[in-house]
Amino acid sequence: MIFDAMKLIQIALQQYILEAENLNTNEQIVILDNIAMAEFLGGTKTIEDQKIVMSLVNLQEEASLKNEPYYRLENGRTIYQNPPVQVNLFILFSILHSENYEGSLKRLSRVIEFFQWKKDFSFTNTSTAIDLSQEVQVFPELYSLTFEQLNYLWGSLGGKQVPFALYRVRLVALEASKRPAQSPPITVITLNSNGST
Repeated sequence: MIFDAMKLIQIALQQYILEAENLNTNEQIVILDNIAMAEFLGGTKTIEDQKIVMSLVNLQEEASLKNEPYYRLENGRTIYQNPPVQVNLFILFSILHSENYEGSLKRLSRVIEFFQWKKDFSFTNTSTAIDLSQEVQVFPELYSLTFEQLNYLWGSLGGKQVPFALYRVRLVALEASKRPAQSPPITVITLNSNGST
């Protein structure tokens, strides 16, 4: 589900940038990768200039949605199943630059414009040419960091800061595909004469 959510955003952002910049190319502008591995930041991967690198830098359980019931009634049977885990993904959109800093800032503006234009993503409202494993619906919002948090983030990613935006993508539900336990519902409780059930 995490991959599906990120892939959905990647494809939609790629389409937006191609249209906004009137580009007629098959070149991948938005890539899913670990920004800490970029050669520019001291890693081993060569990533070309002006690419938008999407990296998952943190995830967090949405604690306010943990109180869902562990059972439901369906066709006269009780289904016992743990509720899905609701998580927030923290996705870093970094634009690498070596010679063209101005171009990186323009690409960063495109990312922010894109999320201002599209506030939620799902297969029904996003045209994609891929078939992902399950229905996904996510809600991104810009997430601001303090200077201290910025220092920790980029220190852990390699020490050099590049133009970036951090988005919290809310409410990605993760649920195991294993079949839940079932049983008939309890409809009658019989008490013995000694008061036990």
